[in-house]
Amino acid sequence: MDGCRQRGCVFVALASCMILSAAPHDAAAQAWLPSPGEGTISIQWQNVLSKDHFVPTTAVDIGHIESHAVVLDVTYGVTEKIAVDLSLPYIASKYVGPQPHPTALDDGAYHGSPQDFRLALRYNLRAGRFAVAPYIGSILPSHNYEYYAHAAPGRRVAEVQVGAYVARLFDAAIPGAFVQARVGYGLMQQIADINHSRAMLDLEIGDFVTERFRVFALGTGQVTFGGIDIPLLGPNSLQMSLQPQHDRIDRTDFLNVGAGASFAIRESVDVFGSMMTNVANRNGHATNRGIDVGVSWTFKRVGAPSARDLARAAAKTDRDAEARALVKCVCQRGSR
Repeated sequence: MDGCRQRGCVFVALASCMILSAAPHDAAAQAWLPSPGEGTISIQWQNVLSKDHFVPTTAVDIGHIESHAVVLDVTYGVTEKIAVDLSLPYIASKYVGPQPHPTALDDGAYHGSPQDFRLALRYNLRAGRFAVAPYIGSILPSHNYEYYAHAAPGRRVAEVQVGAYVARLFDAAIPGAFVQARVGYGLMQQIADINHSRAMLDLEIGDFVTERFRVFALGTGQVTFGGIDIPLLGPNSLQMSLQPQHDRIDRTDFLNVGAGASFAIRESVDVFGSMMTNVANRNGHATNRGIDVGVSWTFKRVGAPSARDLARAAAKTDRDAEARALVKCVCQRGSR
């Protein structure tokens, strides 16, 4: 397996910065884990423009929301079997339109705030060309930020997630090609005595153009179980006690698609970017335009063998072992 082919799968993780709503999405790491003592630090800038508000499946224009986010993301290999992912976004949003909520955040100016901590543990159930990594994660609001506003930084809802990442390299048929998916289920904090949970599916398909330059296609979707539909007359037609909670308890379903690319500046530094847009939605704000760019740096603990070292050692005895190690070497980065 040549170097170009192996590096072709690195962007499967770097492409995982998915723009799903006015806030960064939940953890979308990957099926391949870093080696013990290895990790990645990523800094991402995300921009989302929402022009359509769905009530529940009818798109209406009641003003525009633009959000900018800076996301610090850290992934670290604890053991051969366990990796930890942690991130915290900082969100700055503004709303311009005729129907602001009764809050200072909807005054047409940008307002910034930290959003939610995201923590996840991944377990290496199966490695190699076909990889499976179950995960458990949580979303915890960083503080009591305002949620009743078009320009709110988030919904301020705690959540526990379980699921799995599955990935497959298809380099035997198409050099460098891969498919990766995340299937997850989120149990969300009950709000206003209304239960709701959600199922999530992320999909990435890609290949490399050169050893350093990769391209990929993205898809992500969500189905909510429970919650409420926003009436056609808008949230103000809900009973008074539910009006301030409508963004936290609505039944939000969506499908977003996009594409992007990644470039390796050097062995340990990558830059990446992607764009996404909404193709189907139920309730909530649609992502009419989502842009994500960032840079990641891969590091390892002093004295710890890197996955590339393991690959070179494996190459002396077993070509397939080399392939498995190189998959781990180039596909270890975790993003959101």
